[in-house]
Amino acid sequence: MQVNRLLKKAHLPPVSFNHRISKICSDSRKCVENSVFVALDRGICFVDQAIAHGAKTIIAEQQMVKRSDVNYLIVTSCRKTLAEICRIYYSDVKSLKLIGFLGTNGKTTTSTIAYRFFNSIGKKSMLIGSNGVFYESNRFPLENTTPDLLTIYEYLTEAISKHIRYVMMEVSSVAVDQLRIGGLEFSVLFFTNFSEDHLDYHQTMESYFFCKMIPFLQLSRRATAILNTDDISVLKLYPHLRCRVLEYGFTTAGDFCGSDIESNENGIHYRIKGYEVSSFLFGKFNCYNTLAIFGLCEVFRIPYPVYIEFLKQFREVPGRMNLICERHRTIFIDYAHTEQAVTQAIETVASFCRSTLWIVLGCGGNREKEKRYAIGKRLNDVSGKVILTTDNPRYENPSDILKDIQKEMTRDVVVILNREEAIRYALDQMKEEDVLLILGKGCEDYMDIRGVKFPYSDKEVVHDWLVHH
Repeated sequence: MQVNRLLKKAHLPPVSFNHRISKICSDSRKCVENSVFVALDRGICFVDQAIAHGAKTIIAEQQMVKRSDVNYLIVTSCRKTLAEICRIYYSDVKSLKLIGFLGTNGKTTTSTIAYRFFNSIGKKSMLIGSNGVFYESNRFPLENTTPDLLTIYEYLTEAISKHIRYVMMEVSSVAVDQLRIGGLEFSVLFFTNFSEDHLDYHQTMESYFFCKMIPFLQLSRRATAILNTDDISVLKLYPHLRCRVLEYGFTTAGDFCGSDIESNENGIHYRIKGYEVSSFLFGKFNCYNTLAIFGLCEVFRIPYPVYIEFLKQFREVPGRMNLICERHRTIFIDYAHTEQAVTQAIETVASFCRSTLWIVLGCGGNREKEKRYAIGKRLNDVSGKVILTTDNPRYENPSDILKDIQKEMTRDVVVILNREEAIRYALDQMKEEDVLLILGKGCEDYMDIRGVKFPYSDKEVVHDWLVHH
């Protein structure tokens, strides 16, 4: 496509040098000959580098020193412009069925279940989310739950080339605010739940919820919203939806109302529409995560028994309530880091722990302090041994983070700053029938300290201890 054709479709003025577009970039290092470079954020500082790599059209929000052999276009919002020109330039991705997952908790588990289920029945799928990008036998790591818009389009283009039709995507509130999904047309959107998180970014719960809400407002009449109606927050969505709505839950749902929940050391069990559902996943919250996919079966006309049989074999999602049983030790590793998720994980394991429950956790640095106080207060009601430790301190002092957690605590805890040592301490102290719950990092393979991601894994620490004992 030539640049003026693209600009015309985007209702932007033409430029002098009407070159054929080889690539659209927001990273100057990725520019090649005849690229269009969109200067997001501090991108204006890298215009010269983009031109040196071959960019022929520069889109920015402020004037700059111009060169005669390069096009310059000044716009009000580079992010909105990027979303619009990508929507036009990558128009073939409209053939994909985009399935988005929004909510404070449950996005990774629900999207992973959907991804694996669809592939198991021959519906070739791709997954983009917290644990990376997955398709066929490939796995690529990601820096964020929802990557930048151009990276998303790169993977969507790859999906088309691999004849993949369905793309499951976790959608974070920050990504919505930064227009990282701008211009994408979703066929289905899930709303899993809503609770406090990311207030360091959004500042208020109202702003945080609004960012969760925006993608639903943009759904076309042909699309479907699948909502957890046991979460009262969804009531705010209804007046603004023009799409088809499917409801799921265990108390209020109309379309998929489950009942007779059982959650124990063997997994979960419930009833839905006369069917018995069983899974090796742990916790009542996974009853919700699995129930949600019945809505997807309805949308794509997949018989419910097919999904129910799949669930019987499904074991776990990486980093989500992962069970290790060895050397008379029972250990769970989970990503829970919000007050709600931490509470649910602890309640789940405590319900079938026959002896002492050991809990190792911390809170991430440079995130809202209110979360730390709330988690600390919740830990007062936990019967068991609590070990506070480091969890991605980023640019904060780990000791200060743990002091924040302890501000609302009235119980005794063990504080071991070194996370590996904290886990080893718990493993050393455990007796038969004790259970250890390690929270916060899940399957992350790094520790984020002052801008550097050092290699680290909770799972590797546990396995290393088991090997040597």
